[in-house]
Amino acid sequence: MTVEAGWVPTAAQIDGSRVVDFARWLGTQGIVTLDDPRDYRELHAWSAAEPAQFWEAVAHYFGVDFGAGATEVLSGREMPGARWFHGASMNFAREMLKHGAAERDAIVLVRDDGHRESITFGQLREQVACVAGALADRGVGQGDRVVAYLPNCIEGVVAFLAAATLGAVWSQAGMDYAPAAAMDRLGQLDPTVLIAGTGYLYKGVRHDRREAMAELRSLLPVDALVVSIETGGVARSEATPYDLTWEQVQHFSRPVTAPVEVPFDHPLWVLFTSGTTGRPKGIVHGHGGALLEQLVSPGFHMDLGEGDVFFWFTTPNWMMWNAEVCGLLHGATIVLFDGSPTYPDTGQLWRVVEELGVTVFGTSPGYLQACARDGVEPGRDHDLSGLELIGVTGSVLPASSNQWVREHVRADLQLGSMSGGTDIVGIFVASAPNLPVYDGEISGPALGVALEAWDEEGNRLPPGGTGEMVITRPMPSMPIAFWDDPEGERYRDAYFDVFPGVWRHGDSITITERGTVIIHGRTDSTLNRNGVRLGSAEIYEAVESLPEVSDSLVVGVELAEGGYWMPLFVVADTDGDEELLRARIVETIAGRTSPRHVPDEVIVVPSLPHTRTGKRLEVPVKRILQGAAPQRVASMGAVDDVDALKWLIDFAHERNGGADASATVASSGTYQDWRIYHEQELPRVLSAALDVFAEKGYHGTTTRQLADRSGLSVPGIYHHYKSKQDILLDLMMVVVDELIERSRVAVAEADDEPRAQFDALVSSMLLFHVYRRKGAIVSTSELRSLDPGNRRKYVERRDELQAMLDDVIERGVATGVFDTPYPRDAGRAIASLCAGVATWYRPEAPLSFDPLLDRYLSIAEAIVGVR
Repeated sequence: MTVEAGWVPTAAQIDGSRVVDFARWLGTQGIVTLDDPRDYRELHAWSAAEPAQFWEAVAHYFGVDFGAGATEVLSGREMPGARWFHGASMNFAREMLKHGAAERDAIVLVRDDGHRESITFGQLREQVACVAGALADRGVGQGDRVVAYLPNCIEGVVAFLAAATLGAVWSQAGMDYAPAAAMDRLGQLDPTVLIAGTGYLYKGVRHDRREAMAELRSLLPVDALVVSIETGGVARSEATPYDLTWEQVQHFSRPVTAPVEVPFDHPLWVLFTSGTTGRPKGIVHGHGGALLEQLVSPGFHMDLGEGDVFFWFTTPNWMMWNAEVCGLLHGATIVLFDGSPTYPDTGQLWRVVEELGVTVFGTSPGYLQACARDGVEPGRDHDLSGLELIGVTGSVLPASSNQWVREHVRADLQLGSMSGGTDIVGIFVASAPNLPVYDGEISGPALGVALEAWDEEGNRLPPGGTGEMVITRPMPSMPIAFWDDPEGERYRDAYFDVFPGVWRHGDSITITERGTVIIHGRTDSTLNRNGVRLGSAEIYEAVESLPEVSDSLVVGVELAEGGYWMPLFVVADTDGDEELLRARIVETIAGRTSPRHVPDEVIVVPSLPHTRTGKRLEVPVKRILQGAAPQRVASMGAVDDVDALKWLIDFAHERNGGADASATVASSGTYQDWRIYHEQELPRVLSAALDVFAEKGYHGTTTRQLADRSGLSVPGIYHHYKSKQDILLDLMMVVVDELIERSRVAVAEADDEPRAQFDALVSSMLLFHVYRRKGAIVSTSELRSLDPGNRRKYVERRDELQAMLDDVIERGVATGVFDTPYPRDAGRAIASLCAGVATWYRPEAPLSFDPLLDRYLSIAEAIVGVR
């Protein structure tokens, strides 16, 4: 069947594009002569096959100023481990500031209350030099961390470039993050400088964040220098803590006009993962890799250049802030927006596009769908003649949005869908000026990306096959490291654990016969109903085509008894009949996809939670519905709507028979007879993990080994868990939960007298370490393998047992039953005594348990001085 393109570039657009100019330049330079320089597919094939030649050519074509040249462009092709431009030195900020006429606007800030301000390229260069001078005067240099707690503002861009000028490392969190959530990110870096705002604007309302800023400062583990900026229309007060004001850092130091030369892979910025399922991971990118990626993605794929006005709606929490700022690399004016994209109405962003003459406009599928739902008519109501491209990313773009843009914006306008991520601050698949656009598809792999679709066994799939998106050759924009991951284990686990030496991104894709790419969603949230894999994106496209549905979330839940439950949660915009709405949804999904896609239940909810960057919480919600403890799978500080998440937790609580919402995945049972131990029943992934971790250790275990032992495929493991680290945490929490719950029952069953409770508690601890010795040993030996945030969660839970023991001992001392001057030390000694039994005792040993219990109770009683 022939599929017609929804948009086809004209000959003039193709010949006038920078990417075609680059292809021709390659021939004139003798690098490679392509049969047809206008043919994107031919250029891409060469760029993917010869990454060293391609990225070196990119650097030369764009005139990157290297202080020292590279001795080798690419040292090996292994992943991870490939090293780019070894020996080269450079500075990212220098490249950012060398384009743009001095009098031309460099940055324009627009707030949703109508406020606007701007600075020119000349002013930008001056301000960056002054702020860099002020930071240098206070000892900031290469490798120091400069972090920010700011809304979208011009000062944030200036501060970032000033830090990069000095070789310092940049990171930031938006002011909508609670102080504790910001601390979870920025506090990991032990920052030298904290640049903090006073407030932000949202839906026309000023949000005073001066107290939040003060709290963040007190939470940071180091005494950072605080620079205060008045933001969001909120003035500083006498109580605002700061060391310097923004005005002071601009006027009282000698400007730094010569950026520091740093190695190609010197850290530039740290971006953090969403943190919804654990401590946010800090992804570190280097000066050179970030530079080359941002030369190619906007320069070639968006055709961005001097004279363009580049507006991508984003927040400082999302990697698209970093990508948008890099419009300065091309001499384009960038537009920052602070506030809500739908205030005072859904047409807000289109007004900005018209009034500022935006040529490249970036947004999300959600915004386009909201415009369609609300009847916005951009093409009719606004002069958008200067607009050349609408870029879209953040989630899967449905085919209906392509149609809506043609009909309601402009028929000859390119709608370029692209996908990449925080992982590379760039793109893996994208549109291009010389590629057609097919509805619901992405035009092709990005330049320099060796992209394939693989099946679960690691075999390359032919066109039309659906499988894992993998990258088979290194890219300079891949992270240089994860923060606080000296051995690189978390980095390897994140991308290379499933297919060693090959980057697995976690997207389910189809590469079509036309070379386009269809993204079906994340593989860890792909629906697998009765063996049939379904893409959640198709369901979202269908259900959100209904004007009365504003948001939705579908998950596939593997049930304990072996069944499969696929609920769809929807947010309704109207107060109409819910049964009629459900019927419409079912009819629409069945008609636009297939009967297999119809959910088991349609559940109307008040609202749905997302990450701070707007992504759906498919995996955490699935885990909560399976019975996982909410605090283990989702962080309240990392979601945009805490009440919506709490609603889902309560829903899961009721659906699971009123079981405690903090229960573990494996039901702990009642343990009314805490002395009786049956064979441990664990979900198969945890059961496999217990055996393999005990045999090989956490670091010696691969995800494929866990899959083989549990009888699942590797992607099947990711249906249940996001990472090997999550499996370890869940297993250890299951172990400690059982120990604590059995011990609680033992203490409650004993008399109120401390001696009886002490004997019961020690007996419970001994029994557990005899009959659950494998889990106890894994928990003790692998504590060091938990990430700091996960370790904190586990230790907090484990300490509940220690608190029980300490309480019993202290009451015994207070009533004269025990006689020890050191009750707390005695409690820790007894806990260690009981835990140590797991390392040597065997139930089949000649010494039976009863004599062992008597001996250890006597020892424990001697420690506390039983009278």
